[in-house]
Amino acid sequence: MSLVELLITTAVTGIIVGVLGTAIYQTITVSEFGNDKITAMHELQNTVHWVGMDVQKALTATGGSELVLTLPDSSSITYSLAVTELHRTAGGSQMTLARNISSISFSIENRIVTMEIASTPTGRQGVVEQGTYRVYLRPAEG
Repeated sequence: MSLVELLITTAVTGIIVGVLGTAIYQTITVSEFGNDKITAMHELQNTVHWVGMDVQKALTATGGSELVLTLPDSSSITYSLAVTELHRTAGGSQMTLARNISSISFSIENRIVTMEIASTPTGRQGVVEQGTYRVYLRPAEG
């Protein structure tokens, strides 16, 4: 073998390894991004499901950084953010609805509860899913 043949073989091998390495890296990166995106969307959907269900039953609500709902039987349900976990407290028991919640706020106007929420999973991709959701309170009695 001559030196020219050896250099050409090394160059071709380097190109093939470079292309394969890039393809593998892209496959892993896209997969991680997709997983983070799905995780963030699931957290938002789960939160919206529970908040929507409870708000529609509630007679009154107070908002801000946490949401306190008063039900017809005078019991209450509270949604609060503890660092990055969103908790639902009802009847003395607490349930974690979502993790990786970077911000949440509640406002009430004309019997409409508006929730602004953002989820930021801890992956390398920097995914942020956010949304604004509105739910009507139970119609006022009388």
